[in-house]
Amino acid sequence: MREDVMEHRVQQEMSAGNTCYPWLNGLLAVCYLALLATAIWCPGATLLERLRWLDSGICAQLLTHSLYPGGERLPLCSRNTGIYLGFFVTMIMVFIRKRGRAQVLPKKSLIIALCVGICFLAVDGINSLFVDLGISHLYQPNNLLRLASGLLAGLAMGVFVLPVINGLIWRHSNTQRSLPAWIELGWFLPVLLLCFYAAASQSGLALYPLAILSTLGLLTAVGGVNLIFILLLSKRDESFTRYKELIPFCGLALLTATGELLLLAQLKLSLFQALGIPLS
Repeated sequence: MREDVMEHRVQQEMSAGNTCYPWLNGLLAVCYLALLATAIWCPGATLLERLRWLDSGICAQLLTHSLYPGGERLPLCSRNTGIYLGFFVTMIMVFIRKRGRAQVLPKKSLIIALCVGICFLAVDGINSLFVDLGISHLYQPNNLLRLASGLLAGLAMGVFVLPVINGLIWRHSNTQRSLPAWIELGWFLPVLLLCFYAAASQSGLALYPLAILSTLGLLTAVGGVNLIFILLLSKRDESFTRYKELIPFCGLALLTATGELLLLAQLKLSLFQALGIPLS
C-alpha cells in the first residue's frame, strides 16, 4: 500500500511538472529564434567563419595545429576536431545500437583499453607542448597524430559519459552497457576511421560535414554538463520515463551551452585585444 501511495505521488509530481512544458517549449523557441538572429550578425561573413567564432572560446585554433580541407581551416584545431567529432559520432552510434539508455560502464578490459586512448591523447598533447616551448621532446608531432588521438579520446568520452548522464535522467535502472563487448568496437572503429580519412584527405567535400559535426560535438559535450546541473537544481534527477519529457531540459541545456560558448569567445577577443595579441 505504501509503495502505491509513493508511486501515485511521484506521478502527480511529474504531471504537475509537465503542465509547464508547453510554456517552457514556447519560451525556448523564442530564445532560439533570438539566438538565430544574433548568429546572423555574429562576426564572420560565412557559416564557417561563424563556427570558428563560436568555437574560439574553447579552442586555441592555432594555424599550424589545424587541418585545411579544400584549403579552408576547420573551426577547431586537429586535436579538438578529433575529440568532439569522435564524441558526437560515438553518441550517435550508441543510439543506433539501441543502447541510448545504457547506465553501466564497459567491462574492465574495455575501460583499460579506452583509457589507453586517453593516455595517448595526453602524451601527444604534452609532447606537442614541449615542441611549441622549444624544449626536449619524444617525437615530432603532426596534425594526423593529433586528430587520431582526439578521435580515440572522443570515443572514450562518449562511452564513459553516457551512462553517468543516464543514471541521473531515468527513473528506472538499465543494466545495458554503453559498450558491451570487444566485438562491438567493430561498429565504432570503422566510423572513426571514416572520420579520420575524411579529415586527412583534406578534400573540400569533407569541409562542412567535419566543421558542423565537430561543433555539434562541442555543443553536445557542454550541453551535457549543463543538463546535469539543470536536473540537479530542478530536483528532477532520476524522474524521467520518456524522451519527450526531456525535450525542454535538453533545449535549455543546449541554449545555455551556446550562450556560454559565445560569451567565452567574446571574453577571449576582449582579452587578446587588451593584451595586444593578434587573433589567429
